[in-house]
Amino acid sequence: MGMFTQFWKPKERKAIPMRENVNCVEKDAAGNYWYLSGLFGKRFRWKADYDMTNNSDKAEALLACTPFFTVVDKIGTMMSRGVPYVVDKNGNEKRSYADIRNILDAPNPLQTFSSFVKQIEICLKVFGYCPIVLVRAVKGSVPKAMWIVPPELFHIVGTGKVFRQFELSGVVSEVYIDWSGKRLNLEDYEYIIIYDSGIRINDNVSDIEFESVSDSLSQPISNWVASMSASHTLLVNGGPKGVLYNDYTDQMGNIALTSEDEKEIKDRFKRDYGLVNKEYPILVTRRKLGWLPLDFNADQLKLHEEDKRCTDKISNAMGINANLFTDAKYDNLESAGKKAYQDVIIPDSIKIAGCLTKAICPEGAFIKIDFTDVECLQNNKETGANTLVKVADALQRLLDKSLITHDEARIEVAKYIDIDPENPKGEYENNNNDENNRQ
Repeated sequence: MGMFTQFWKPKERKAIPMRENVNCVEKDAAGNYWYLSGLFGKRFRWKADYDMTNNSDKAEALLACTPFFTVVDKIGTMMSRGVPYVVDKNGNEKRSYADIRNILDAPNPLQTFSSFVKQIEICLKVFGYCPIVLVRAVKGSVPKAMWIVPPELFHIVGTGKVFRQFELSGVVSEVYIDWSGKRLNLEDYEYIIIYDSGIRINDNVSDIEFESVSDSLSQPISNWVASMSASHTLLVNGGPKGVLYNDYTDQMGNIALTSEDEKEIKDRFKRDYGLVNKEYPILVTRRKLGWLPLDFNADQLKLHEEDKRCTDKISNAMGINANLFTDAKYDNLESAGKKAYQDVIIPDSIKIAGCLTKAICPEGAFIKIDFTDVECLQNNKETGANTLVKVADALQRLLDKSLITHDEARIEVAKYIDIDPENPKGEYENNNNDENNRQ
């Protein structure tokens, strides 16, 4: 518990001047300065280029790139539909597993299992791995709490040795969390790592790194952020851009505007025509002025197309169909959702359940994550009925030609409906007995 207390107790900090701890500074119409800080829960600066091989940039990209967050949040939400069970090797639940069920239902004071497993899945898709701190009262006991550590704060330092090692201590020299300027070291029983990626171990003493599919998204995400920045500039500083010039040709017309005249024109325009009380690059005046346009055509820039292009590339990289994020027909949405569960969610859930089983379960107990209640995974009754009709018709033809027996036909039918081929019930049993008596 000492490590847990240390981990979540931030150290005291000295007062920092406001100007040195802000994200941006704005000046309002009255000339007042506003210092804006913590708009996204952490210090964050917009930028044009994101290196998605860097964990810090991956974390920032989630805040900056809407399609990136939308796709991984959708995948995480799909994972959160899973229901956890603790069973023995025969699939039976036992009362002795109550402690494990309790820690799964409430992994920590702030999360339920659904939010916990959603965050795990998001970490897997963004970073390729998810570190989890286990808070144990006694080494080897069921944890009292499990906390997911932001991967950008988690460090695994290698020894520089790999191929001749057979123990973890031969590969890893230390594991620590970089928290509020503190280096919180962890023992091997105080953490687990769930990963779905390649592991890159350098030949020197440095952090062991995890590779993921998001490493390849640097260009799409940077392009999207750049296109949004361009749209923001066109909208906020909008209106046609150009050069305003004096169109008088006489000698008096060549006299330049004074600063007072210029301010009067700008103030009058902002008051009468401004939308957000900001200076626009266009002026209205009775004076004889000329206008030389230098504007961009927003349609030709096709900034809106970058949104779909970025979503498609991220979806493809994550292994799901982009139809989940479009106005596709219901059948296409259902098919895309079903395939996402089959190809991404369920395989990931097996990895998560297996790692948690190894970390917190006694021998003979297993954690399973079940998705039976998910709508798109339910058997379509209409499709099932049509299939049964075709199967029954085919079996009847085989019976008529004496190619199979009646019992063999029931065995095949049992694969499609819930019947016991060896113990028929109801009227069929009576009719069958009557037939046997007549014989």
